Amino acid sequence: MDLIHLFNKNQIGGRTPLEDFNTEAFANILKMYPEICDDFCKNFLQLPEDRYSIKTQYHQAINTVDPNCIIDLVFIGEKNVCYMENKVESTEGHKQLLRYVLALNEHHPEKQKYLIYCTKHSDPKVIDEKGFFFNQFRWYQIAKFLKSFKENPLIKSYLEFLSTYKMSQDNTLKSENLIAMENMRKTIEIAEFHIENSKYHFIKKFGYTSLNKNFNWDQIKLNNRVCYYVEKALNSVTGKWSEILYSIDFDNLKMIVQIYVDKQHECYKSFNNLISSKNLNKVEFEFGSAIQLQEDLGKFLNNEHADILIQEWFIESFNQLQKFIEENNELDWNLNT
Repeated sequence: MDLIHLFNKNQIGGRTPLEDFNTEAFANILKMYPEICDDFCKNFLQLPEDRYSIKTQYHQAINTVDPNCIIDLVFIGEKNVCYMENKVESTEGHKQLLRYVLALNEHHPEKQKYLIYCTKHSDPKVIDEKGFFFNQFRWYQIAKFLKSFKENPLIKSYLEFLSTYKMSQDNTLKSENLIAMENMRKTIEIAEFHIENSKYHFIKKFGYTSLNKNFNWDQIKLNNRVCYYVEKALNSVTGKWSEILYSIDFDNLKMIVQIYVDKQHECYKSFNNLISSKNLNKVEFEFGSAIQLQEDLGKFLNNEHADILIQEWFIESFNQLQKFIEENNELDWNLNT
């Protein structure tokens, strides 16, 4: 399930606020997978063992002049109850948490009571009331908890949803971040050097692309890499994407050379059915697939001859891609190879 697409689709007419959609998506994951729900209640929320049922948009009338309560997410057990208020871009409503305290005391006098406040941004609260436990979390902490279940397709989609709306990122400034900032410019310059050092050989085989001055910064932000590429590796009458690319990837610290074809491309099926050689890997992505070569950057660590060795690896990889193209010339390549 593509939760990002589903949320955007429901935005027509403004029917589904982000906070409500997020709560319902998360609650349904917990309902669908009881083992994840048990783990979340016991090890994340630190609730006692109980048989919890899950409710969303839970209405609780209170006998005061204040407005009644609609709690985002509720865990109701035989001996325990937990109200969980979820925020994304908004902050606490007028006396909202205090009204939840009143509702807990009024409707669940015999149960052990818990109140959770979960936010995207820092919004520290102090609730000093007897008879219940208060705690607060950030959405990035829930994302971190869910990552242990990311092989589940629905969990993976939900994590992508959280990431898209910047709810999974821990923005706490740590010592390793300061060290990384200090070395970031030098690291990028080194990566740019090695890409530039092989560009002549790439252009000679596959062609030239004019890129704007902010290209590498955009690639770092979007894909965490420095690269160079040519598009339209395969002809497309409908303008669908294909490319030949080489890069230094910061996520997995690898050098990569690849031919990538979008799933909507007319040649995708034929390209995807090609049998690659023993040195070429076929890699499936969400929107396409690639024939790819990889090498660990760590192989060249502290080697004073790394500049020539890395260049040689890229050149040899370009040769292998060229050979692959020549051996599969039945495809409509848009290259002078």
